[in-house]
Amino acid sequence: MKRKVIAILTASLMAFSMTACGGGGDKNTDGGTEAGAGDAGNAAASGEVTHLVMSFPTWTGAPADTQQIQDAMNEITRASLGIEVELQISDFGSYNQNMTLALSGGEQIDILSTVGFSYSNAVMQGYLLDLEENDLLSTYGAGIVEAVGEKNVEACRIDGTLYGLPNNRDFAAGYGCAAVATQYLDGIGYEVDKDAEIIRITEDELDEIYAQLHAQYPDKEVYRPVLISLQQFSDYDPLGGSAFGVLLDYGKELKVENLFTSETYYNYCERMYNFNQMGYISKDAATDTTAVGELVKAGSLMSYTTAGKPGIKAQESSLCGQDMTIFQTKENFVSSTSVAGMPWAIPLTTTDAGAAMRYLNELYTNPDLQNLLAWGIEGTHYVIGEDGLATYPDGVDASNSGYNHSMGWMMPNQFITHIWQGNSPTLWDDMRTFNETAKVSAASGFTFDPSNVANEVTAVQNVYNEYEQSLEFGFVDPATGIEEMNQKMMDAGLQKIIDEKQTQLDEWAANK
Repeated sequence: MKRKVIAILTASLMAFSMTACGGGGDKNTDGGTEAGAGDAGNAAASGEVTHLVMSFPTWTGAPADTQQIQDAMNEITRASLGIEVELQISDFGSYNQNMTLALSGGEQIDILSTVGFSYSNAVMQGYLLDLEENDLLSTYGAGIVEAVGEKNVEACRIDGTLYGLPNNRDFAAGYGCAAVATQYLDGIGYEVDKDAEIIRITEDELDEIYAQLHAQYPDKEVYRPVLISLQQFSDYDPLGGSAFGVLLDYGKELKVENLFTSETYYNYCERMYNFNQMGYISKDAATDTTAVGELVKAGSLMSYTTAGKPGIKAQESSLCGQDMTIFQTKENFVSSTSVAGMPWAIPLTTTDAGAAMRYLNELYTNPDLQNLLAWGIEGTHYVIGEDGLATYPDGVDASNSGYNHSMGWMMPNQFITHIWQGNSPTLWDDMRTFNETAKVSAASGFTFDPSNVANEVTAVQNVYNEYEQSLEFGFVDPATGIEEMNQKMMDAGLQKIIDEKQTQLDEWAANK
């Protein structure tokens, strides 16, 4: 009910604003204009062009050649759809704040990625449209369902309603993974199989490598934790995309537990605390927002957390502008929120929902558009080699390319894009196999609706924000810090969130 009220109020404000400005045209109930929202050919032929705003993050913000990419995309879709798009790109660190401010302020955003902008929280705040209302998806998005599969679309429902559409990517993740710049491994005499995608070792073996790196390069930061590090080096399923009530042991049983009183959490924080005491982690790690790839490029950082998958070595090497070695210490895992972890959505502030869905459909099905978003312009930002794989043109590399964001996995359908050199020519087939053979949570497909505990989620999140980086980046002794944080979380309503998750999970399991 709260979401419906917010939606009605915001829609009313938008309608008033558009009428006052004399813009937007007469709207049908499906979000399209009377000039044929469902008829792309007529709209294009009439010369009418609908302007959409598409928002997503990259690690460092809008690449230098973003305007060129936007122009090339619009050259395609003005003619075929009667639609042009404005790319609104934020750096990853500020994306959540930027989207919250924009959507709460009623700014036009027609298509957005929920990478770094919590899908469930966006739904809870009433920011996203029901994609099936007035048959929006079935009328304009049939190609999306075919591209990603109906089962994966269904996994994005929250309390039975579909607010987002999954992107084709690695739904599984290799846990316990670290990327290490190969040059430093060479420097300590560690023999690396340069052809290996991922090297399987134990966590103790990885810690020994870090000890040797620190001894050899004492002036460099050995390891930089990031916000995904806790989950990556643990074995829990973050129900609803948060750590407030989880399933331990790779989601083996449908029992919701308090992560912060578990051995899993204590052991992780203790490991980071030890790293900090030994000087592995920079003293400003908790406040420095510089992307880890940029730190490696600058020569100040040797290793950071990543997630294992087919193609990860080439992805991280491109990100860092040098060869990276990927170590993995834990299992491949599909959590309950993996499929719905970063869907594409249409916000309530769209000016034309029909056009937004038609454009999304084109993004999922048109390789030319997807390659522009993923790799840039052929001949300028990449070329296709004799082996059929994409690579940089002569004189261009990761450091000077005008469009190199290393976030192809975020785009709607990377499975229809070119495969980059350094990867297997069968990468996308390998990715599908990877998804199908990973360990799967017993709660896979479950999506948590936080509406009943919205106040508690906010209060607990505020407490977590106070302690998260100090504990999980190793700046506070977990022997005292965890207990203090957990008590404040319980006072703020953590147990109520855990109980609500268990209730919804039990209901989901009974109706599965």
